[in-house]
Amino acid sequence: MERVKESYLNDVLEGMMIPTETLMAKVIDLSDQKNEGTIGFEQRARGFYAEPLLDIPSEEFIKMMIVDGCFLVQLFRKCNDPTLRDIEDPVFNMDCMFHFLCHDLLLLENQLPWFVLESLYSLILGNGCSHQPSLAFVILEAFITLPSLKRSCNSYKQHLSSCHGNNVDDVLHILDLVRSSIVIPSKVKARKENKVHEAMFDPEIHEMHTVTALSKAGIKFKGVKSESMMDIQFKNGVFTFPQLYIGTLADSLFRNLIAFEQCYNGYSNEITSYAILMDNLISSKEDMELLCKAKVIGNWLSEEDGCKFFNNLYKGIPHNKFYYVHLCKQVNEHYRIRWHKYLASLKIEKFSNPWKIIAFFVAIVLLGLSIWTSTNNIRTFMQK
Repeated sequence: MERVKESYLNDVLEGMMIPTETLMAKVIDLSDQKNEGTIGFEQRARGFYAEPLLDIPSEEFIKMMIVDGCFLVQLFRKCNDPTLRDIEDPVFNMDCMFHFLCHDLLLLENQLPWFVLESLYSLILGNGCSHQPSLAFVILEAFITLPSLKRSCNSYKQHLSSCHGNNVDDVLHILDLVRSSIVIPSKVKARKENKVHEAMFDPEIHEMHTVTALSKAGIKFKGVKSESMMDIQFKNGVFTFPQLYIGTLADSLFRNLIAFEQCYNGYSNEITSYAILMDNLISSKEDMELLCKAKVIGNWLSEEDGCKFFNNLYKGIPHNKFYYVHLCKQVNEHYRIRWHKYLASLKIEKFSNPWKIIAFFVAIVLLGLSIWTSTNNIRTFMQK
């Protein structure tokens, strides 16, 4: 990958016809202009990390930001535009290499400050920048190739087009952008419907029964198309979920999104809440099988591994605020009504196959005939 990074940097330098030192100076100057000189590029970039990285000399640190930043910008551009790729580029010549790279790109500890990426992107495009899609658009377009992010990235692109002129505000890094693509569409919908979801978490009220237990109470599960995986609904005994694809990259993605919500001040717990909800619902292979059959989950793992995926996501993480308070209350109230359990039990025991249905109605008819015969016999006896 170091050789690939060097190759991508050379692409940028050759396109701009400048040496590395000039690019470093341009990035610093552009960043200072946008930040109105209140804080320097290096200080701003170092302040982005939990530790100031004082063991890395100034020039080496700035070069590291430039090299890694150029690699990321060029990677996403090449993903979307095959004409930019070199014939011998191993990233796009090897099957699934980009998907595996995304695993590392979405690790919280590997994030680069968004302002670094944006500065490099505008410099690489030069005067044609205004006619090109924004950096957020380019990254979202690339992530659409990942099944687990396709729907959310696509809907967030549409949201940005209609509301923000393709630009994003207050994004910290790429992982933050991905989280926004998952969370913001559901927030926009909630605001339109005047719904407030998040409240204090109470295990006695908000913990739910498993999928298997709920299905025995007559609750049905259904996968639906929606702009965000967060848009889970419950109405008239039907639980609807936007389909979620669980593959090799999903575990790392969710863990880092949850870690991001827990580590950064001011961020709400939507992804953490989603993990809690799914963990409540899934505790066995049978639960996973039911959700896969209902097309709620597209599981590329075994049922057992898919179950472990949710059970291990948020262990030991505090979660005071919970996003699905109203939803859990609805489901639990429905579950507590005994009539629903009786009807569900009747369907399972009496109507599970056509022969049982026929036998049930034959029994009803025979019972009716027996009552009718008995009534006639009583009438005849009384008349005598």
